[in-house]
Amino acid sequence: MEVLKTALIAGGALWEAVSGGGQVDERMIFACALTKLRVVAADERDGGLRQVLNLGHTIGHAIETSTGYGRYRHGEAVGLGLLAALRLSGQDRLREEVRELLRSHGLPVTLAGAPADEVVALISHDKKRLGADVPFVLVRAPGEVQQGCSVPDGEVRAAVQELAA
Repeated sequence: MEVLKTALIAGGALWEAVSGGGQVDERMIFACALTKLRVVAADERDGGLRQVLNLGHTIGHAIETSTGYGRYRHGEAVGLGLLAALRLSGQDRLREEVRELLRSHGLPVTLAGAPADEVVALISHDKKRLGADVPFVLVRAPGEVQQGCSVPDGEVRAAVQELAA
């Protein structure tokens, strides 16, 4: 899951390798580590760009909390959050591609055991909350990820409910 998330952030050759179903190998892991190092080096104090590394985490953390950290491993919850983030990004084709990649690796693609309303309520308590707003990381395309995006509550609710459908 971490490789998939990082490939979406990086885009380019890393995304092509991951989306093409390539096996995770040393080169792919190195490319992921290099991507993360570049992001952290560009934002050492975690004031902006570094937030892109939280792609999928806002909803993923709410799912983990809702299920008492027992139903989903962290990566599984973030994978579900990633699917929701892609829906919020308006990237339906990319979301389907990611859904198939998750499914092909035996990872969950639907939310079970966590009431959607509870997950949505927990999102409002996210540690990244700024006043009344919870910023999301959204994807325009692989390699084009934006942090600090405001998303209407109704859209967040619809994305979580879609996961549970």
